[in-house]
Amino acid sequence: MEISARITTNPFFSICIPQYNRTSFLIEACKVLAVQTFKDFEVCISDDRSTDGREDDLINYLRSSGLSFVYKKQEINLRYDGNIRGSITLAQGRYCFLHGNDDCLASDTTLADLFEVIKANNFPAVITSNFEDWETGSLHRRIRATQLIGHGPEVAATHFRNVAFVTGVLINCEQAQACVTDRWDGSEMYQMYVTSRIIASGGNLLELDKSVARKDIQIPGEFVDSYCKPRLNPCPIVERKLPMAQIGPLVADAISPYTRDYCRNKLIEKIFLQLYLFTYPFWFVEYRRIQSWKYSLGVCWGLKPQNTFLNLGLGFVSKMKLYLVYAIVCAVGLAVPIRIFNSIIPLAYRISKSLFSRLIPARIISQVTQG
Repeated sequence: MEISARITTNPFFSICIPQYNRTSFLIEACKVLAVQTFKDFEVCISDDRSTDGREDDLINYLRSSGLSFVYKKQEINLRYDGNIRGSITLAQGRYCFLHGNDDCLASDTTLADLFEVIKANNFPAVITSNFEDWETGSLHRRIRATQLIGHGPEVAATHFRNVAFVTGVLINCEQAQACVTDRWDGSEMYQMYVTSRIIASGGNLLELDKSVARKDIQIPGEFVDSYCKPRLNPCPIVERKLPMAQIGPLVADAISPYTRDYCRNKLIEKIFLQLYLFTYPFWFVEYRRIQSWKYSLGVCWGLKPQNTFLNLGLGFVSKMKLYLVYAIVCAVGLAVPIRIFNSIIPLAYRISKSLFSRLIPARIISQVTQG
């Protein structure tokens, strides 16, 4: 089923929203879209067969809002990757603004500000930005400075982590639709594949030190699903192959057509060193906190080399290096007291967002006022 009211023709932005059950939150997000001072945009909602019975409420709001929109209910449940791909497929704008269904834009001038920055930077293919917490207002600075980074497989291999949080990622619509694939469905990181592929193939990346989104809308009496599930008791020690095991192979696959044989090993090493040094340790400790040490051990086991880098055709030296790092990081992640880890998170976060970006030349070409 598809319902549309395309008031705006050839829009500049397509706000691409994968929807499943969080209807009250999505309506609140659409209310923020409806008051944007920049009107050259459409809203593209792909509904993954929601079961909350609120479809009519959403459609009625969209029809009364004055927004240019298209709403499509998928024929089968696609889960996250297929659903975000479905929202991108609906887009007719120049840029897809990827948008979670329980987040909203930071202000009523967000799209207007983005338009000016994009135009000033010669319309880059991918834009990443910062976001803030809805409830506390605390800023999450995944971007440390506004700069046009450039393009190529090395840029993709050193900046892919900045699109893990989907809201506020912008991609050239035509290029995004040209690299559609279901090969990585189940990774829950489809946006990471698309952005890495576009950057590696020659699309410029613009990093924007500006908060463009507010994360996790709060509505009294309503809650969204969370990875914080009830503790397993008893908790067996079994391999827990979570979607993040696919991140490294996903990025490697995205950039592989554009890597020369002699530098391929180096780039894959950089991808996995970032994951092992920054991404995985956080989750090892986090699952110790919300579940148990046994559960976290299962997560470590799920990220073993056979599930991550072992089948990527790396040379012997690269494999041994990554084996060693994997073993050390698992040991540290399972042994460091949680309170100590929590105390160093701010410092580790700053380091993780700056260290690898310094491995490639970056020319700062513009600075904007954050706000």
